[in-house]
Amino acid sequence: MRRNVLIGIALLVVAAAGVGVVAMSGRRSEWTTSSAEALADFEKGLDARDKLYYDEARLYLAKAVELDPNFLSAKYFLWASMESMKSDPKAAKLFDELKRADLSKLTDRERFLLQYALAADGGKNAAAAEQQLAAYAAKHPDDPYALERQAGFATARQDWPAAHRLLTRLSEVAPNRVMAYNQLGYLEMGQGRFGEAQKMFETYRYIAPDQANPHDSLGELFILIGRYDEARKELEAALAIKPDFCASYEHLVRLSYMAGRPDEAAQALARAERIAPCAASMGKGMRCLNATWDPLFAGDWEGVWRAQQASCPNLDEDPLEIWVTLKTGHRTEAEAVEKKAHERLAKMTPGDPNRPYVEAFVAHIEGARLLLGGEPGKAAERFRFADQSLTYRELPMGLIKLVNRFVLAQALEASGARDEAATVLASARAVNSSFVDRLAALMGPVGS
Repeated sequence: MRRNVLIGIALLVVAAAGVGVVAMSGRRSEWTTSSAEALADFEKGLDARDKLYYDEARLYLAKAVELDPNFLSAKYFLWASMESMKSDPKAAKLFDELKRADLSKLTDRERFLLQYALAADGGKNAAAAEQQLAAYAAKHPDDPYALERQAGFATARQDWPAAHRLLTRLSEVAPNRVMAYNQLGYLEMGQGRFGEAQKMFETYRYIAPDQANPHDSLGELFILIGRYDEARKELEAALAIKPDFCASYEHLVRLSYMAGRPDEAAQALARAERIAPCAASMGKGMRCLNATWDPLFAGDWEGVWRAQQASCPNLDEDPLEIWVTLKTGHRTEAEAVEKKAHERLAKMTPGDPNRPYVEAFVAHIEGARLLLGGEPGKAAERFRFADQSLTYRELPMGLIKLVNRFVLAQALEASGARDEAATVLASARAVNSSFVDRLAALMGPVGS
């Protein structure tokens, strides 16, 4: 599992186990607290967070705040661990406390972390956060927290060489930050360099054999490229290490459907729902997938529509939604999907790291409408634009890229560009031929 590569990868901390020394020891503390007990729990929280054990991290960080209510770094990391839980009033309360806090007694690094988060305002102002980052990195070029954030922004811009350089430097100056190898693996995966991605994930697994995430990352890669048996082995290994590593259940569900084993998908979902944090985190997305996949790959578009209405309310950026609305003739709903995507794009600033991906999603929606509306040449232009921003960096986006390439090939074929269509289709099949075969059976001829 990777950290969120859109805004999250750039704006939230890839926290690692820091070594704090309380002030009473006579040495300057890396983290500002007068409580040795709070510091101990804080370090445990950072260690759990570095392993992506978020529930465990929140417990330790909350305990650190309880032991020292003035421990601002503990509050910050606790908020960062909760930031995706947007409906939780505790996260909003913590952020409000950070906004009103006196930062004058903090270390330079602590002050940067908080000012960076405040400038970003929970992901709303990436440009301001990047300015804070540039100023801090100029003074502290080898600070691990600066390097990982710089790598995050470079990744969002798809500046692969810069991201690789920064992550490699991070692994050199902070060897304990093993997540650098995970990010390097996803960097290679994003570029379609799957052999290199496997090597990086295997290095990560070798360095951290007792952690679940290296196995999960390998499993995600193997699902994308159609090596399903190997994927299952790695995902089960992750769950053997940590039975509540929820991402691995989600990947098992996707794997089972992609491999044509819906009974195993239902079993994986049932296993996850017996574990409270996984039942909550997997939520409507996996239940939607479970409800729609069977009718989808049976070619029953009306069945998919009914399942979506029952099980998939308010899912954002799901390209399946536009195809279902168009294939079933629900033109009003299709127009609403497109309008909503355009409205979201209009609210984004030009420098927002999320913007290229939302632009790609909008282009894909437009391409679908044009292709099914009998304008394959114009559709190909929009699908081609989307392809330039989409990457293979994570499983869901990688699958969207494969779908987009498949329909791009369809649009090119229909518009008479048969040689280019063959090349595009071959590029998709080279990633995962079995998935592309299923797409061909599902989508049918152009216009159907």
